[in-house]
Amino acid sequence: MESPVLLIYHMQQPRQSALEAVCAAMKIRSVIVSDGDGRVPVGLLTRSENPIRVIREAERRGAHEGVIDEEMIIMAGFDDALLTSFLSTLREQGLLIALKAIETDENRYWNGEMLQEELKKERASFRGR
Repeated sequence: MESPVLLIYHMQQPRQSALEAVCAAMKIRSVIVSDGDGRVPVGLLTRSENPIRVIREAERRGAHEGVIDEEMIIMAGFDDALLTSFLSTLREQGLLIALKAIETDENRYWNGEMLQEELKKERASFRGR
């Protein structure tokens, strides 16, 4: 199984530091994705040993203009036990994040902007809008 990775989008301090501390304690590699890097494919970030290099390469190619405007996390490589424990810890620490996704075979080719749009649509449908 691949080692667990958490992509973190549009999170401000002190919440970002608190989330990174949870990740460190649970041996989850956290990757902070800046707001302007929303068009970098999720799978490139979760599978790279050097996600910063992936982001810089996307910037060089002009593929980094996607805008993320709400907190979002994407989990990759989490087994069921880790997922349950991680989400419980977030709740216990008051780190509520509305937009959450697990990387799948389908969405790993999406970028953060596309995934955020899909999560917002799902949230709206759950709310009956």
